[in-house]
Amino acid sequence: MASIDTFWTLGLAIAKHGLSQSTNIGMRRFRGLFGVGPDVCLKLWDATAQVRPTDTSPVHLLWMLLFLKGYRTEAETHALIGADEKTLRKWLWPWIETVAKLEIIDWEARRIGARPADTVLVSLDGTDCRIYEPTPFDKKWYSHKFHGPGVRYEVGLCIATGDIVWAFGGVPCGEWPDLTLARHAFVHMLDRGEKALADKGYRDPVYFRYPDDGGLQTNRRQKKIMARHETVNRRLKQFRVLQSRFRHALEKHPICFHAVVNITQLDIACGHKLFGV
Repeated sequence: MASIDTFWTLGLAIAKHGLSQSTNIGMRRFRGLFGVGPDVCLKLWDATAQVRPTDTSPVHLLWMLLFLKGYRTEAETHALIGADEKTLRKWLWPWIETVAKLEIIDWEARRIGARPADTVLVSLDGTDCRIYEPTPFDKKWYSHKFHGPGVRYEVGLCIATGDIVWAFGGVPCGEWPDLTLARHAFVHMLDRGEKALADKGYRDPVYFRYPDDGGLQTNRRQKKIMARHETVNRRLKQFRVLQSRFRHALEKHPICFHAVVNITQLDIACGHKLFGV
């Protein structure tokens, strides 16, 4: 049976950090390689108990995290862990797909900490991820955020807790402005009379409220709420599979995105919370 110690021991071996050496340095190296601590590794292992790949072991979960966090080439990963390319391919994508399908993100969790009269429970913002230019060239992929081809997602946070309660997308940046993407699915999840806090890119006052809509004190808090999205975007893109230009088949990008979102939310739930508002 796997335990936190199981992942700690396996992870430190990959990090080339002895068990008798500094625990604090060991934890920094562990999180630096895998993006999360051994507690989240165990949560992932337990959450996938009924659906994880057959005959897998805890080290394969660590390989998945290593891939998502560093997005190294197969040759680089082989040099780090010793596994050959064929073995890596056998375990990486089944594990990524398994984690991506976990039902970690809970839309109803947006109500946690809210008062009965509250009608704005979620903040919403988009995030773009780099890809290689698809052929033939098409301007629909163009992202104004980094002036190149990319795919767009949207992430919703519970205002009261900072938990991730919504993640959707994987569409061409130029063809899907923020509001178009939100109207495709997100707005249909809102209750009657409910709105989300968003920036002025979401120009639809029926469904959205903006940081400059209230008094000075309210505006300051709302701007702080929206600034929290920058923090969650950094958390997501510390996984270089989302930060680097994606070199795998494009249809695999949303799989990686949702795997990272689930991993990040588990990390938040395990105590690495976003700042309060």
